Amino acid sequence: MRLWSFIIALALAIGLGIIISQDPGYALFSYNQWVIEMPLWLCGILFLTLIALTLFAIWTTNAVFTSTHKIKIWWEKHKTHTARLQTYRGLLELAEGRWEKAERYLSQSASLSDTPLINYLSAANAAEEVGSLERRNHYLQLAFDASAGSEVAVRLTQAQLQFKHGELEHSIRNLEDLRLKSPKHPKVLQLLCTLYEATHDYQSLLLLLPVLRKLKILSKAAFVQLEQKIYSELLPYYADQGLERLTAFWQSSPSSVQQNPAIVCQYAQLLLMRSANQTAENLLRATLKNTWDKALIHCYGLVPSDFPKKQLSFAEAFLNTHVEDPILLLTVGRLCLANKLWGKAREYLEKSASLLPLPETYAELAQLMEHLALDDKRDEYYKKGLLLATKTTLACKPNERLCLIYEDRL
Repeated sequence: MRLWSFIIALALAIGLGIIISQDPGYALFSYNQWVIEMPLWLCGILFLTLIALTLFAIWTTNAVFTSTHKIKIWWEKHKTHTARLQTYRGLLELAEGRWEKAERYLSQSASLSDTPLINYLSAANAAEEVGSLERRNHYLQLAFDASAGSEVAVRLTQAQLQFKHGELEHSIRNLEDLRLKSPKHPKVLQLLCTLYEATHDYQSLLLLLPVLRKLKILSKAAFVQLEQKIYSELLPYYADQGLERLTAFWQSSPSSVQQNPAIVCQYAQLLLMRSANQTAENLLRATLKNTWDKALIHCYGLVPSDFPKKQLSFAEAFLNTHVEDPILLLTVGRLCLANKLWGKAREYLEKSASLLPLPETYAELAQLMEHLALDDKRDEYYKKGLLLATKTTLACKPNERLCLIYEDRL
């Protein structure tokens, strides 16, 4: 095939040469005073050469620009790839607790990263860990500027870091502003709840409860625990404002709170401190009818009622099902004392002390022995109660509902 192509080309060349030799032709170019004469075949060769040079120039220019563009694309890809590697390494260092290296890698690669927001927020976390608040805030501002529509993420991270650093007021202010813009954001509400509890702002927590319940921000158990803590902390606050405010606050509380034995006891004690004895007795009686609880029956025995016989009869009814309960026996013994039933009081109190020795039980027995003019027994019970009190008072846990104050009884 190549041989035939060569033969044909050679034949064409020979034929063209013979034609040119017989008649070379004539070409004339004139412009103003300039005149150019040449054979036609030479003009043809020059024309073809000019076309070839033009095509070569176009190809060369295109090749140069194409190469430059390719180099630029390669360089951009290289920088992006390097940024990704640095981001990955920075996140790895952050996870391993190497804060300074993490901050350096993340901040250096942020401007070229596909996710600058992640870089700056992670760098802010690293700066927080090394205690540099200035750099932390700088990275947070860069994160805010880097991604439009990222205000919630940035300010939420800022609030978390402020909380971690102990800047509680700034963190709360930040979260409250966020809540105005995203009132149902679960993380904002959860962190705000934690901060209110940390700062003992139970009034704000109380206002937050409905949305926490509606959006189910907390688990059911955690919500109930928080709710009961809020009302338990706020009861003394409203008690200081008077009996009317205390009663109104209690009546506005949910049924889950009003049925909690510990909070019922707390409320009853606050009522007793304000001489609302009958209200306290009615409350404890109604609650005990629905829920048996040792703390409730213990508190019931401390209520000075206008109807002690009725009170004793109510408490004694529980002996049918809790005959060996020392707290119930202590309560019934106290109510027997209130009804001046000295013999029955002694029987119940001594049985209670034999089942569960308590300083307050011995205090009641000592006062009874003093009333009966049994000085030896009185001194014996006072001694037992005092020795027991010195051994157990400091060891009694704060959440032990039976650990009560009974200095007035000793």
